[in-house]
Amino acid sequence: MYKYFILSILFVSTLYGDWAEKTLETLTIQEKIGQLFVVPACPRFDKKGLEEVIDRYHVGSVIVKQGHPQQQILFLNELQQRSKLPLLCTGDAEWGLGMRMEETLSFPRNDVLGEMENHWLLAAIGKEIGKQCRMVGIHLNFAPVVDVNNNPDNVIIGSRSFGTEPEKVAFCGYMMSQGMKNGKVLSCIKHFPGHGDTDVDSHKGLPRIPHSRAHLEEVEFLPFKRIIKMGVDAVMTGHLMMPALDTEYPASMSHSIVTNLLQNEWGFSGLVITDALNMKALTENYSVEEIAVKALLAGHDLLLYGAHRYEDVEELLEAMIPAAYQAIEEGVERGEISEELLDAHVLKVLQTKEKLGLHERRMTPFPEDLMEQLHNRHALGLIEAIKKGA
Repeated sequence: MYKYFILSILFVSTLYGDWAEKTLETLTIQEKIGQLFVVPACPRFDKKGLEEVIDRYHVGSVIVKQGHPQQQILFLNELQQRSKLPLLCTGDAEWGLGMRMEETLSFPRNDVLGEMENHWLLAAIGKEIGKQCRMVGIHLNFAPVVDVNNNPDNVIIGSRSFGTEPEKVAFCGYMMSQGMKNGKVLSCIKHFPGHGDTDVDSHKGLPRIPHSRAHLEEVEFLPFKRIIKMGVDAVMTGHLMMPALDTEYPASMSHSIVTNLLQNEWGFSGLVITDALNMKALTENYSVEEIAVKALLAGHDLLLYGAHRYEDVEELLEAMIPAAYQAIEEGVERGEISEELLDAHVLKVLQTKEKLGLHERRMTPFPEDLMEQLHNRHALGLIEAIKKGA
């Protein structure tokens, strides 16, 4: 079942050095499983619980949450120093660091950017966002959003989309992702296979998109297929029921959608990441254990768990992540998850870290003029140019 997926990973492995492969050979099953998890890291919360989770479950990645850049760099460096392997640090900076961090810049949202006449500004904005992400320790930005905003009642996409026209969304998304690449941060298009045409917020319920495969090809799929063909680092799946593709499971738990469609049919070989697995779209319909195992078997490399409020983060660290981790460990023990499949996913994660150079330099420099650099003249000029309708 997984033969072609695993062969593609082995081919990609020849494009990198040998740190990832050599490191993989040294890891225990438990350490391998830990590399699959992305957990919230916020300097404002009690870090003891996070440190215990990193130590006990060998967590390989974190997602940056609210805080101040000066706090965040020191906090991430402390975590990097504590971790056996370098941590992949991710973040939501769709319209800049201001989406999550205090005293940082927010660029206009995608609905405004999609209406600009000067499309080269998109690449410039993407590059600046990328540079600022790396400056505060973020290696992978969960952006751009390339959902087509084709439902006026959509409560979760809206201004996060570049517009209602699939071709324009594809072009704008590509320009932004290339800009981020030039800014030295990895980009991630989301929410595959397309979250635009629904009026249900997947944080609160499970959206259902009833369109035919022909309609999906013309609208929802188009931006993803175009950008994947031109090159992108990662794809994030959404918690979406699409009966034309899978009548039983949402995209984030569907082998048919993630492995058969995205990776085998479309040939995507980059990182595949879930949207937060603790969202109600899933937790109201499936157990924590089933979600984790099915998401991995669907074909994901990273299992994301994210929250903003302290009590939610506390529940994730104390209950949900341990339960998910144990479920995967038991799945490996009983043969439901093969070690060969586990190795293939972990190798992709390690190769990403090697590509970023984290195996040689995992710490983020802390410049004395950090805040001045984050509010540099070029960035402020870009925001002003957009306001003037460039």
